[in-house]
Amino acid sequence: MLTISQFADRSGLSPSALRFYERKGLLVPATRRGNGYRAYAPGQVGEARFISSLRAAGIPISAIREFLRRDGRSREAMLATWRQDMSARLLSLQIADQYLRGLKASQPRVHLEHWAEPSVLVWFPVSAPEGPLPFRPCVPARKKELERRGLTVLTSGYVRTLDLVDGQLTGEVGFRLKPGRRVPQGARRQDVSPTLFATLECTLRDDLAAHRVFRFLDELGFRPDGLHLERYLPGASDRYLLMIAVQRL
Repeated sequence: MLTISQFADRSGLSPSALRFYERKGLLVPATRRGNGYRAYAPGQVGEARFISSLRAAGIPISAIREFLRRDGRSREAMLATWRQDMSARLLSLQIADQYLRGLKASQPRVHLEHWAEPSVLVWFPVSAPEGPLPFRPCVPARKKELERRGLTVLTSGYVRTLDLVDGQLTGEVGFRLKPGRRVPQGARRQDVSPTLFATLECTLRDDLAAHRVFRFLDELGFRPDGLHLERYLPGASDRYLLMIAVQRL
């Protein structure tokens, strides 16, 4: 058996870190000596190093504790989730770094918006006569409908125009919710993984807005990543926010 000092030397961890892991229920000494001092088994060295490695990788204490209690299959599922989360965080950091390297001293019109957590877009079908921001009146009513159901709307007022027939527009109004929420009947659900957007506030007459965003992305070494949204802005009857998901080239 090893004293805490010997175990600290073997594992590369400090005695204070070992006491912390014990308080959190991650690594309990194999036994206590007659004088009450901690005693560790040599076989616990690898476990201590593993816990320290997970902490260095940014895994929360609570998640590590849960991982250590799980069986092999459950551990594999947790590892897959950690890898996915790490890949998303790494991509976001790489894109943010690339964004900062490409900035000039003058304030840019194109900005970044990061959805750091998975979320859900709930889409309702709408129709309206052709005109500027035609679906705006539908936004408050649909939002109130979700809130009456006890759903917390993270961001709202996304729109998508699908068709125009004889002066009548058809499309969808969308709202962003946390995952795991039940989609109301008649609505369409779209699951969204952590995503980074390039955004540009546009006027109704700004026909070249998307072109400017794409040019900005190309200059910084980004490429669009499929998800393309338009968000109505509270208090602005003649403006909207263009949002284009991006990845590094």
